[in-house]
Amino acid sequence: MSRSILALAAMACLLAVPAQATGGISCDADDRSAKFTIGSPIGRSTGGSFYQFAGELELRGANVAADFRKVTLIKDHLTQSWFDARDLKMHVHFEREGEPHGTIDLTVEARGNAEAETWRGRYVLSIGETVNGEFRTRRVTGRVSCSIEG
Repeated sequence: MSRSILALAAMACLLAVPAQATGGISCDADDRSAKFTIGSPIGRSTGGSFYQFAGELELRGANVAADFRKVTLIKDHLTQSWFDARDLKMHVHFEREGEPHGTIDLTVEARGNAEAETWRGRYVLSIGETVNGEFRTRRVTGRVSCSIEG
């Protein structure tokens, strides 16, 4: 999902709730290991609820299974989130349907402040797959940039 489509989806969701109580978050990474855009409109008066989390993840590493190369993420995949005046944290868990068993865990942590247009941080990606009956996990890390609106 391109950044512009994600922004349009976020704007549509923002129109459905009172403007004073909402904002939006969008995080991006693009390096040799992965490329992703994730985000959501958020509620300010409800403790930072993530309303319509969505994203696209592309794994670029060697030996990545075909079905893990490009993954669409939805609200059900966002298992944990935290957003306050200085910290943003999200954990996303994706599980392959069927066999062999496989998982993707993406953790994003960024810091900033109310005046900053862009918050910077790191991501950790854990890719787990069953190979020859044994579950193996690979981990990659990188830099992430997040836009905070509202």
